[in-house]
Amino acid sequence: MGFAKYDAARVARELDKITQPERTNYFEGLGVNLQNVNSLDSAIKLSGLDFEVEKVPMAFYREVIDAETGVKEKVAFPFPDQYVTIRKDTNEPLGVVGKNYNILPNKEAFDFLEDIMGSGKAKFETAGLYGGAKSFITIKTEGVDVLGDKYSPYILLLNSFDGSGSVRAMFTNVRVFCSNCLARAIKNAENRISIRHSNSLPLRMENAKGLLAGQANYLTEFKKEAEKLAVIPYSAAQYETLVNDVLFPINEEGDSDISKVRQLALREQAMTAYNQDDLQNFNNSAWKVIQAVADLESHKMIFRQTDQAKFANLKTVMAGMEMTNRVADMILAR
Repeated sequence: MGFAKYDAARVARELDKITQPERTNYFEGLGVNLQNVNSLDSAIKLSGLDFEVEKVPMAFYREVIDAETGVKEKVAFPFPDQYVTIRKDTNEPLGVVGKNYNILPNKEAFDFLEDIMGSGKAKFETAGLYGGAKSFITIKTEGVDVLGDKYSPYILLLNSFDGSGSVRAMFTNVRVFCSNCLARAIKNAENRISIRHSNSLPLRMENAKGLLAGQANYLTEFKKEAEKLAVIPYSAAQYETLVNDVLFPINEEGDSDISKVRQLALREQAMTAYNQDDLQNFNNSAWKVIQAVADLESHKMIFRQTDQAKFANLKTVMAGMEMTNRVADMILAR
């Protein structure tokens, strides 16, 4: 798709670095598989989320000469109201927080899951750490049918120790056939909520009921929006223009060759996603466009291998799948 106009050796080197995505679930291979686990205690322990965290004053040290003895000694100079959260078992620093930050252990953060699991309405899927300071758990609820496709509704739960946010939950629907994730923020039903924490049993049960009720409402609105998008005309030519001009534009004058090659590779991936056999039932519709963009976005192309590259799909979903939501909003606003 246009690679010929660039330096062949440079193109070959760049393409060789790119890891092509596989159509797998966004949390595939991350954390610990918990499909045979029924209790929260077991889930927390097996996934290594049972560590303790402490908050210590943040300071820097400098050698100072004692005025009386003339001896050099290291003196701590604290940063006012600044603290560092640290794992007690490894002494690993997790983040910088303020004086009012309260540590919420994973067992307490996710305690309301006991009531959900006890109801038999959900099952553990996986759990683990992301970036050292963030804990995640995914649970799976009963499958749903959307326009003839089977979806597995998941709830992604997040806790952190770096001050980045409270306990949060996201509703993430995954198309079973191809593992496309659609974390769609719908106007009448947001796909993320914050969890209020309390040691009281009534509030814990309220959190559990509220989470399941929120997901049920979200699934209803998700299906409605899918049905609306399925009857909005959108041609293959329109999609290609969207990909080339809006999603992955190229500035022939200003962009570097590396940037151009990467944009071209993404355009190619976008067209491959659009032409998948499993989308032929939705030809010339906006729903096919949304599915193709979701496929592209939830199966990230890796341009540079790093220790965090394996978290690319999870990170995209956690961030709310901005590209998919932007395209859907553009189409619905027309």
